[in-house]
Amino acid sequence: MIRLSNVRSGHAFLGKLKLAVAPLVFGLTPPDIMRVLFYRPKFFGKPMGHLHQDVLRGPSDWTVAERELFAAYVSAKNRCRFCKQAHTAVADRALGRSVVDEVLAGGTPKEVSAKALAMLPFLEKLTITPEAMRAEDLEPLRGANIADAAIADAVYVCMLFCAMNRMVDAIGCELMGVDQLDKVARMLLEKGYEL
Repeated sequence: MIRLSNVRSGHAFLGKLKLAVAPLVFGLTPPDIMRVLFYRPKFFGKPMGHLHQDVLRGPSDWTVAERELFAAYVSAKNRCRFCKQAHTAVADRALGRSVVDEVLAGGTPKEVSAKALAMLPFLEKLTITPEAMRAEDLEPLRGANIADAAIADAVYVCMLFCAMNRMVDAIGCELMGVDQLDKVARMLLEKGYEL
């Protein structure tokens, strides 16, 4: 539940209109994150939508599914239930089954590339103990033939979700219901993140 009343109901006219129309257009109650993005769209919502689009859908050596897996993985390590739920659903839809939970349990599902699996311990350390990162942390990635540009792209995913995890946890975004989650995951996979 959103803890700040302004974020729940302090939207300008256009934001209120979008929130009112969302159930008709998308067939779902808008998730709390939409209230957050529409609250200050010029300051936060639109720039953050563009950043999500660039990081998760822009050109990269990583597939969309892999970047969504990284988003869910970082969110899980940060114990952000909302972002873990949302991006697990998108990654699972892209990969075709429940992969994120298997990865979090230490599994190596065949749907996930060896390079993406090699990237995960680096992302975990960067998420949980960034102050402990050392140059030698790159060695396993280079050993897995992960290009520097791909490493940077994965770091961008980590940066983005460390910030978003704190935002949604601080504001208190409520978890989505099953139908809502399915529609949001499908929409994010097909249409992306720009508002």
